Amino acid sequence: MVEGRMHGMVAIITGSSRGLGQYCALGFARERATIVIAARSEQDDPSLPGTIFETARLVEEAGGKALPVVCNVADGDSIDVMVEKVLETYGRIDVLMNNAGVHPGGTFSTIPFKRFDLAFRINVHGTFLCTRAVLPAMIDQQRGSIINISSVAAQMRGSPYGATKRAVEAFTEGLAEEQRKNGIAVNALKPVGAIDTPGMRFVGRGLSPREKMAGLPGPESYVEAAILLALQTPTTCTGGIFNDLQARKLLADPEANPRVAHNGT
Repeated sequence: MVEGRMHGMVAIITGSSRGLGQYCALGFARERATIVIAARSEQDDPSLPGTIFETARLVEEAGGKALPVVCNVADGDSIDVMVEKVLETYGRIDVLMNNAGVHPGGTFSTIPFKRFDLAFRINVHGTFLCTRAVLPAMIDQQRGSIINISSVAAQMRGSPYGATKRAVEAFTEGLAEEQRKNGIAVNALKPVGAIDTPGMRFVGRGLSPREKMAGLPGPESYVEAAILLALQTPTTCTGGIFNDLQARKLLADPEANPRVAHNGT
């Protein structure tokens, strides 16, 4: 078996039972990583297909090792149990990809508080809690890469969803500086444009044929950017807020783009 770029690495990807999380799980698997599939979906839902076990099967078919674990990122106890299981099984955590998220509809003046609160509990608090849960292991190793998922909505005219992603970006920049001394890289990744996923179709935001033909990069660009970010250290790249094209341009070719410490500027 040919060793991939992530050979020997243990990567937790939250929300990886479907969509971009699943795409990244398969991409990491092709690079020979061990993937922890941390998500809530144990049983298939016809309206929103995908389970942790289905992703585990696909990961193993792609050449990786998989550990499906039920995890609700809005529940700190659930996260702690998941991380404990990973450490008991593998003894290390090299990558955390905080991918789990929800996209509430509505505006600040119309969104019900219940949905606004849920968006922050999953998109922001979930990212915080998962990160805090893996930090002790990464600090002991003096090595790790944390990838937080943002969105172009963070820079667009304000929306409840954009507010959660702007908070994630601020968290990324602050944590990167805190953890530089511990050998932990922290970066944020966002798609350069919309990518068709089961989640987008479920909420009625599937891409139209015109949008699909608009020349936007497909999921393979996003997955490659995630792989490159998973390989970073504080001396190569930390504190960055990237879309997939930016990450690939900076990091894909070390001869054309020397890897120097990056602080999101």
